[in-house]
Amino acid sequence: MPIRSIEDDLHGLCRQVGISEHLSILERAWEAEMGGWAGMARICALDHQSLVVEATSSPALQEITLRRRELVRRLNRYFKHPFLRDLTVRMTSDGSHD
Repeated sequence: MPIRSIEDDLHGLCRQVGISEHLSILERAWEAEMGGWAGMARICALDHQSLVVEATSSPALQEITLRRRELVRRLNRYFKHPFLRDLTVRMTSDGSHD
């Protein structure tokens, strides 16, 4: 039996359970690109090629909405194969990140 790379198994498992291997990189990239705003907005979903972000304040919602295209472009720089096409921002219902 040939020895397979654990990376092959990981990619297969991620596809099987619907988890993207990009999530940890994406989370760190989001924090780096958002700077001080990162505390007011968090990634809540990755829907195919669209990033869904929840904001905790109206100013954060407006800032991210205005910078949406720029943020997609900047976040894609962190990946060998850029995959994000859109960013949707919505107001969180409870005002918290948890």
